[in-house]
Amino acid sequence: MKERIAITALSLLLAIPSCHARALTLAEADAIIIILLFVVTVLLVLGGISLHHNRVISRRNEQLLRILNALDDYRAIVGDGSLTLDEQEQMTKKKQQKQKTAKVVPMDESQSFFVKMDARVNKEKPFTNPDFNQQALAEFMGVDVETFCKLVPRYKNADRTLDYINSLRAEYAAKILLDQSDCSMDDMAGKCGFKGAAAFVSAFKFAFGVTPTDYLNSMSQMFKKKGMSQ
Repeated sequence: MKERIAITALSLLLAIPSCHARALTLAEADAIIIILLFVVTVLLVLGGISLHHNRVISRRNEQLLRILNALDDYRAIVGDGSLTLDEQEQMTKKKQQKQKTAKVVPMDESQSFFVKMDARVNKEKPFTNPDFNQQALAEFMGVDVETFCKLVPRYKNADRTLDYINSLRAEYAAKILLDQSDCSMDDMAGKCGFKGAAAFVSAFKFAFGVTPTDYLNSMSQMFKKKGMSQ
């Protein structure tokens, strides 16, 4: 695009003496110059649009890379069947500690419960059941809803609990989408515990900022570029 603008600008500069050399009338010379100026303006506008588009794609690719890194972290923690829940909890605790300090921050009962719950839910994936909600999550952890709300006050509201569950479903979808890219949105929604494609797409976009289709397209382009560079 930059080369086209440079060539057009050079043509504009050369056109002025050319108009005089050919003894064109003033009106004809002005018309040629106006046309060239218009072409340069159009190319500049297209260049600006292209630059903005590239920036958007770059930010999206960075976001998708962060998603992949996060998914790798989840695999490392909950994907190893040989690890017990206690071992997974210890690994999660280490990841939550600040990198600038070696001091171990003690976790209260609420934090410990959430860490254990998050590790267990990610490992056993009860959220693939479309009816899995706050009540089901509490029962899954062996407590009643009242106790659950005290242990995890951030999810005292049932809707916020459902947002958490849907985020787990979206993360699970991001993992399996790459292996089952030919799966329809309805089928993928069912596999991950959503009650419909619309709910699946909405939750996925809320969690990652892109739709499942955009995610797949970006991942395909990323892997294609990576394969070409190797």
